[in-house]
Amino acid sequence: MNLNYAAQNNGKVAFAGAAVASPAIDIRHHIGFAFTFEALLDIAADAIFKVQSAPPSAGDICLPGTFVEVPEVLVCSAGYGAVPEADTQITIPAGTKKGSLCTATLPCRPDAFIKVLPVSGDTANINVVATLHGPR
Repeated sequence: MNLNYAAQNNGKVAFAGAAVASPAIDIRHHIGFAFTFEALLDIAADAIFKVQSAPPSAGDICLPGTFVEVPEVLVCSAGYGAVPEADTQITIPAGTKKGSLCTATLPCRPDAFIKVLPVSGDTANINVVATLHGPR
């Protein structure tokens, strides 16, 4: 019997390789979130993405306000003496094969809305889905 896992884990497109704009994703109505990165082609140059967040707009709480970079937060696995980057970046390394799925998340919950933006490398060859876990 197949169970409906989508009832607790909804996916929303966060970045499509050919897309012009990344949508704002409201994370307020979910317990947690993470990202899945799918390589559409073999990755020749590190595909680097950044994550931005925004509070609700002052004029309409259903819309995002101004987006800002999410600051990097060290976690226990970062290693002794590690110096964090100024902003959160997620890297899909060169050599990642077509069809590979990579996952990532943020250690801390940022503002109400998030979005994923390309920085450099083979980002056009990556699709990103935000997985929204457990409705509140």
